[in-house]
Amino acid sequence: MDALPQWTSKIDKRGLDPLGMQNAGVVLYQALLPGISNITLRMRYYGFFCWLSDAYARRGVTTDFELWRQWVRRAEALFALVCADATGQVGVGGIDWAFQTLQNGDDVIDFSVAASNDASVKRYLIQSLGVFGAAYYTQMQEMGLFEPGPNGIQRVTVDAGLAAANAFRASIGSDLERMFTDTVDAARVDRATLAALHPIVPSRIPDPSDERVAYEDTLFAAGSESMATDRSRRASLSLILDVTSREGERPTPESVRWALFDSPAVALPVDLESQRLLWESYQCQDLFQVAAASLLAWAIAVMGATEEGATLAEIQAAVVARLADTDAATAGGTWADLRDATDVAAFAWRGAWTRLTGRRGSPEEKAWDAVRLVAALHRRVVVRDDLSGTIRKAIPVNGQARSIVTELRWFDRQDDRSVAEAIGEYVVQRAVLRHSWVAMQKLRRQRDYTFLFEARDGRLVSLNGYQPVPTTPRLAPAIQFLEDVHLVAPDGLTARGRALLGANR
Repeated sequence: MDALPQWTSKIDKRGLDPLGMQNAGVVLYQALLPGISNITLRMRYYGFFCWLSDAYARRGVTTDFELWRQWVRRAEALFALVCADATGQVGVGGIDWAFQTLQNGDDVIDFSVAASNDASVKRYLIQSLGVFGAAYYTQMQEMGLFEPGPNGIQRVTVDAGLAAANAFRASIGSDLERMFTDTVDAARVDRATLAALHPIVPSRIPDPSDERVAYEDTLFAAGSESMATDRSRRASLSLILDVTSREGERPTPESVRWALFDSPAVALPVDLESQRLLWESYQCQDLFQVAAASLLAWAIAVMGATEEGATLAEIQAAVVARLADTDAATAGGTWADLRDATDVAAFAWRGAWTRLTGRRGSPEEKAWDAVRLVAALHRRVVVRDDLSGTIRKAIPVNGQARSIVTELRWFDRQDDRSVAEAIGEYVVQRAVLRHSWVAMQKLRRQRDYTFLFEARDGRLVSLNGYQPVPTTPRLAPAIQFLEDVHLVAPDGLTARGRALLGANR
């Protein structure tokens, strides 16, 4: 008989958000780039899926969901094979399977089995409705391209969705359309057909073309009936174009984060500055959650210093003592002194971020980085009414949720306490005990055992270390989309990108 607890097999699962503090940032960045997610990786998929739905409907109306699912999965598998054959195509669902399949050397590839939902075979993707269902449908629905249909079959909308379908159809032409659909039906493809289908790959959006214009209009909400979500996405994408213009090269998600952390030398229009403030608020939230997680990591290291672990009182005492040992003057001064002495303009924000999210150095060696980052964030919010107002509005206090708002409210009450005392209490009360609560909720609701330490005879014993993890705010796919539609290039903005940026400014 197996007498082990049901969750024992999950003992090695460790959450990325041990303080339950990342969600505030996730909710914010979702509102900043609606219709794009971290797993919607190429713009052309939006047109491809719209066309795929319309092509399916043109074959004759059916409400058999299994036939729809087979159509989607076979089309995705074929699309992956074409992209692998064309090479150089990133962000394609099933591309690893496709590369391996092509390396087998077969002249004719039967992909019917790989496109099935039979769990006993090697499939191009295990998700039931492929990358369409797992990643793209919800985002395309948010953009007004798709809507629910009968028997769970998703279908394109009659306006924006059908327009995108027709634009994709016009780009590939009737011959390739027929070749692709016939090959999906057969679920077999030869090498010559793969080569002939290369024009459908994500990097081959024609310029100029109605397809390219359709994607740009969708991303930038060119229609008169755009909603608040559309306007938010347009503002964020315009900010990325502005950063690209200033940097003179294709930006990275990291460079966009930091470029939007401060106002540019040339003032932005009011609507773009408001959006930039929201991105600054997001970055402040992410900086704070990384700092708080670093303090938790330090507490876990204190527990792990001995096999028997440590009590809460011992952890707090160790934090106070070690801060004093490494910088007695700062540790003994008040929290208000440290905060108010911080020059937020000169503070090395990016350096602190890099050290705290990097793997070099021990948690204790990073402790002062975390403390000073919290103080710098506190000062930045205190002296900036525009920022503090935006943060409060963008990140509302909600029940048991934690965020930069709740945590800075706690630090607001620590002005007269020494830095060491304030941080010692924060580590125990708002990091260690908070993690216990968060992990217990995950165990109760999800049956996931994510505790980084456990209690034994009144002492906390380390189970696993923790490395702070920043959130990923959809910037990578957003930049890729802008490149896909010929607005951004390796050397910066294209002529189209400059014209669009000028129009949006």
